[in-house]
Amino acid sequence: MALRIGLAGWRDDLMAITAPFGDSFWAGFRPCEASQMRELESRIGRALPSDFVEFYRAIGFGQFRDGSQLYSPDEILQCLGAPIYFGLGSSVPGAEWCTEDDHRRLWLTRGADNPAPSRFTQDVLTLDGIPLYDLLQVGSDGSCCYHQLHVGPNPRPFEYCLLTDSQTLENTSQSFSAGLEKILASYAEDERA
Repeated sequence: MALRIGLAGWRDDLMAITAPFGDSFWAGFRPCEASQMRELESRIGRALPSDFVEFYRAIGFGQFRDGSQLYSPDEILQCLGAPIYFGLGSSVPGAEWCTEDDHRRLWLTRGADNPAPSRFTQDVLTLDGIPLYDLLQVGSDGSCCYHQLHVGPNPRPFEYCLLTDSQTLENTSQSFSAGLEKILASYAEDERA
């Protein structure tokens, strides 16, 4: 079953997919108001995928039972710049390339406000052809990898991926819906094991 968040009956489809995981699977999640999502888009200066916005409105953010999570809008804002410093190691204590605020501004301005141009070159700021400032960290898989949305200009090569601790983009998916299906598939594998 292909999950298509936002289409008629999608919530029922989602509950059917997660029914084998138990009634409390979504217990740690809290829905967001539409205004919170509009505020998030305004603060980051980028549009969020519509299925991600709908999921947050209907299901929300929270922690899965294995410790992985989808961040609250406030936590997403706190992590602006994370794809850059996680991907580059540019905020390792004692060897920081710039401050956390500098990383945020670098991300927000899509590289225009560059605190260290000799280090933050276009080549360095690009991973597998994707500018790191086009990735928005929206959660953690609980194993040192992070859920990302591609929020760069259209056309986007994907809308969801996992940024790994080995600085690779995995589980790239054409939509957040398809990415969520991959997340849920890992729970299904755990149930079968």
